Amino acid sequence: MKKIDEIRAEMNSPEGKAKRDTFFEKVERILKPASIMKTNMLDKNLTRAKAKCPFCDGHWHAILAGRKNHFHMRCDGDCGSMMME
Repeated sequence: MKKIDEIRAEMNSPEGKAKRDTFFEKVERILKPASIMKTNMLDKNLTRAKAKCPFCDGHWHAILAGRKNHFHMRCDGDCGSMMME
């Protein structure tokens, strides 16, 4: 098991920063269209919807779950994008 100092050093290394930046870029690219999809679903009173994925040839399958309409989405294509609110 790694010690906390080793983990911090690994995260602050150039490779660790590059991985973190790549992750957050992907999150931002998914979050914007997903929030638009959720808004459209709420406007149309839908609990399930399907839309063309902006990143691959697949489709996003989304549901609004629970009394607070939590958004769950996944892509059935190659990009593997997914999100749970």
